[in-house]
Amino acid sequence: MIQINFRKLLPFLTPIIFLYIIISLGWKTSINTFINVVILIVMMLILSFFHFFILFEKKLDKGYQSMIFLSFFVFIPSILFSMGKFFFFSHETITDVRGVLLTSLTIYILIRITYFMRKIYVKINNPIFIFITSFVFLSFLGSLFLMLPSSTVKKISFIDALFTSTSAVCVTGLGVLDTSKDFTYLGKIIILTLIELGGLGILTVTSFFSYFFRDGFSFREGVYISNFLNTKTTNNVLFLAVKVVLLTLIVEIVGTLLIYLSIKNERSIIEYDSPLFFSIFHSISAFCNGGFSTLNRGFYSESVRFNYLFQFIIACLLILGGIGFNILFNFFTYIWLTLKKYFYKIFKDEYFRCPVHIFTLNTKIVLFTTFSLLFFGTIFYYISEYHYSLSEHSSIFGKWIISFFSSATSRTAGFQVLNMEKWTPLTILFTIFLMWIGASPASTGGGIKTSTFALALMNIISLSIGKDRLEIQKKEISSKSVRLAFAIIILSLIIIYISIFIILFLDPKKDILSISFEAFSAFSTVGLSLGITPNLSNGSKLVLITLMLLGRIGVFNIMIGLLKRNRINSSYYYQYPQGNILIN
Repeated sequence: MIQINFRKLLPFLTPIIFLYIIISLGWKTSINTFINVVILIVMMLILSFFHFFILFEKKLDKGYQSMIFLSFFVFIPSILFSMGKFFFFSHETITDVRGVLLTSLTIYILIRITYFMRKIYVKINNPIFIFITSFVFLSFLGSLFLMLPSSTVKKISFIDALFTSTSAVCVTGLGVLDTSKDFTYLGKIIILTLIELGGLGILTVTSFFSYFFRDGFSFREGVYISNFLNTKTTNNVLFLAVKVVLLTLIVEIVGTLLIYLSIKNERSIIEYDSPLFFSIFHSISAFCNGGFSTLNRGFYSESVRFNYLFQFIIACLLILGGIGFNILFNFFTYIWLTLKKYFYKIFKDEYFRCPVHIFTLNTKIVLFTTFSLLFFGTIFYYISEYHYSLSEHSSIFGKWIISFFSSATSRTAGFQVLNMEKWTPLTILFTIFLMWIGASPASTGGGIKTSTFALALMNIISLSIGKDRLEIQKKEISSKSVRLAFAIIILSLIIIYISIFIILFLDPKKDILSISFEAFSAFSTVGLSLGITPNLSNGSKLVLITLMLLGRIGVFNIMIGLLKRNRINSSYYYQYPQGNILIN
């Protein structure tokens, strides 16, 4: 009797399922809905059958067993839901089943990718190379999804699809197509998914799933994930990935609710989308600093232009997303401990001693720089644009809110709320400066980062007053950090300069100020535009695509990935005390 080895057959099923997901999404109007749902249910049943029998196989390693169990756990609810709909409701309602089945199969693909990534960690000795490859791969994959017939209203070129996909993955928002008119509902969902994966990082998402494998993680895997999450410790890095994903989801859900309530009077004029989809899209796009909007003219559209509550909520979301996960965790820990201290004092009459260093030096620098830039940026936009683009806002309150929004969005998100055709050259230059600084480290935003700018500025002040070392709040900053800050600044300016030079060569009729604006916007993954990007040549669009990837991944990361030998061994994370030996 021939024994079927389900374990060996399973890897062949995964690409077939992935291919059918693409066909089901891309050509959904060409496939009969009933047949489509039946095929999906059959695929799900076959997969469940395979996974069920593999679970009883002997000699399974813990990681593989966890992956199989987790996949089986994902299948069961969707199968029960689908079968219930199929047998107990009319066939008209089974179209709802399609979405549930496709979601379950997509989660299954992500679980398989997570297991595959854990194997990659063992084979490849360069975490930065994996980090770079993940973004490039996601950009190309996204462009293929955006070119599906059901994603767009009209046929689009590969360059335009790649540009949109890269812009979404790199959370830039710079566009060559109109998101509201050129993309269908499916196309907008693909863009939204790319923004979420790009903002969090596909490796953070796979680390999130890896946490549920329940077989722990190797030292090398811990080092790799700590690199992706920009943390110095390898302890509990999978739990940190879970915290990052959960915090993101919580903030985005709260943001969705607040946006939904803020547009209650404009629900009939939110153009083509339902208010709920509009709220979800803009909550995710704002927190991830994506800069994409489903409105025809962005936030300058009449439906939201004078809705100051909506704009204030969006500004808060993009500030939270741009400030960095480490800072947010630090901040929430401080609030929690303060509440705990007062709870003990009031209800238990006990003194609760808080840890001395809740706010790290990094947190203080990032918060001070962020709020200083927000404060001075708001004042600048208010004064500079008072008689120009701000003149259409009649109230003083409205002018201040719009100025605050412009100050926040110029560094990270790129949502357009003012008529940029009326901007003065002074405002354009100041916006370029804000875009160049960008968001904070370990955030969803780009730029050289607030801490880099602050460190370089304080080092210049320190040298000017005659100090030979940089000291902040009774702590000496390592020379390595200072050298790194200046290297990032110089590298960013060189790359932007070369890009402007190439675009000027390819599109000589465009003015240099507009080209510079687009180049800084692309490199800093901001997404603001003076309107020339859709009309650039394909060569110039490729330059901007490269800039967006360089800005999101980090030029220094790419150089380290390509030039430095990243072999990680056990000596990577420790250093013995120096010993002196007497000679002679």
